[in-house]
Formats: sequence, C-alpha cells, structure tokens
Amino acid sequence: MIIINVPDNRLLCLLPLPPMNDNMKHEKMKPEMMKGLLSIKSKTFLSPHYISVVLEGEDLKNFKAAEIGDNNKLLIPAKGSKNVVFPENGITGSTAATIIRTYTLRNLDLEKQEMTIEFVAHGDEGPASSWAISAEIGDLLGVMMKKKDKKIFQPADWYLFAGDHTALPVISVLLESMQEDARGEVLIEVHGPGDVMELKHPAGVNLVWLFNQTPGLNSSLPEVFRWTKIPDQGTRFLFAAAESQAVIEIQSFLRENPALKRNEWKAYSYWKLGQSESQSSGERG
Repeated sequence: MIIINVPDNRLLCLLPLPPMNDNMKHEKMKPEMMKGLLSIKSKTFLSPHYISVVLEGEDLKNFKAAEIGDNNKLLIPAKGSKNVVFPENGITGSTAATIIRTYTLRNLDLEKQEMTIEFVAHGDEGPASSWAISAEIGDLLGVMMKKKDKKIFQPADWYLFAGDHTALPVISVLLESMQEDARGEVLIEVHGPGDVMELKHPAGVNLVWLFNQTPGLNSSLPEVFRWTKIPDQGTRFLFAAAESQAVIEIQSFLRENPALKRNEWKAYSYWKLGQSESQSSGERG
C-alpha cells in the first residue's frame, strides 16, 4: 500500500494493483488481428502448377497494416460448401465447416481494392489446391492475419535464397524488395520447365531453376545450396523455405558454417511430406 499526503492534510491510500497473471499477459501482448471475407475478382493460371487469385471486397480496408510477404490464414469452405465460417476465438485449427491453411500475401493494392494470393495446383490432394482449381469468380474466401512488426526481408550486400514450389510467392516478394544493385543467387525448385516464370529481379542476382517431379522426395535444393559460394566480405542474408526434410538439411549446413552469424539467415519448413498442415509442426516465417 502507498500513502500520499494531499494538500488538505488528508491521507490518500493507493492500493497496489493485483499481479498480472499469465492470461492477462497473453492478452496484453496479443498482436492485432486483421480479418475479412473477400471474393474472387479474377483467377489466372500462371503455369501448369501455379494459380494466381485476386480477391476483392469491402473488408480489404481491415488489412491496412498488412505487409506483402507476410503469412496469412486462409479460411477455405469445406468441400461441397460455399460458406466461410470464422473461428470465434481468433486463429484456430480447421473444423468441419472451414479448413484453415497458411499462405503468403503475394500482393496488396488498397487503391485498387485487390489482394493477391498464389496457390500451388497439385490436384485434389489438398483442400487449398482443390479449392483454387475449381473456384469461380465471386466465390468467397476468408482471410486472417496478425499484425507483425518484424520484416521478412533483411537488406544486405549479398543474398542467397532457396525454396521449393511452395516458397515461390515469398521469394518473388523478396526479389522485388532488393535494391537495384543487389547481388546474389536464388535457387527455385519447381515441378518442371513449364513452371519457370519471369520474375522481377536485379541484374546482379542469378536465378537457378531446379526441376523435381516428385516434390518432397529427391530434392536437390540442399546440395545446390551447400555448394553455392558465399562471399567472405560484406553483409549476407540467406533465406530458405521448403519441405521439412530439405530445410532440416539446409539448417544443419547453416548452423555448422562458422563464417555465418545467426542473424544472417532464416530457414522455415513450409510443409511436411505425407502430413497436412494441421498435422505438421513446421513453422512458417
């Protein structure tokens, strides 16, 4: 208890506030949630295995604090339904009514009222792929994002990015974030030559396309990543995102490299062979 003398000689007693419990701390630190119900404005096959979906809707105004390249949670209607059901208490796992999957915010233009998400098309094996392939103009999609202060891009003198088909959107964003005189190497593993796309990138950055018709198996990303020459001088930023096993191998190399500092690289498991997102414990950046 704190006692303070006030001008008229009365004593004012201030009782201390109760200690903050874990739940109160969690609520205080909980990041801002952005969410909205959007509809398909256009859908384009960028290649045999990539679909670009442009969303529109009044709720786009809720995403003013969103950053291109950040993760978002897509709320996909259950098979046979067109309805989107938002979870009552923020982001939770999939339910019978709605399937939740993590994707990269590829582009956001609030003036045009457009949000772009890119999907990997791999048949009906996954709910997101199945939805994107069959979706029509006007179909609804729920989007949820947490406001983040941490930027995914890290300016440096030299870059090395590596990713499989699922990381193509975020690598595209990273390339567009580079300075004009940037130098580096970018390794992208896709299904085949038909999935090679024109990506905007500085002239000093070399794009290497790798092909793998069995995603999650026989990936050459770790080996090519390991043998890429990393300069000794200047600052570096290395980024990898792919299937879990490939990322484990890349992380092992990064951790064992004494010339690299821990703040010079990021590596994320975007998916795990044989497991759905809800089953996998992989963490996306």
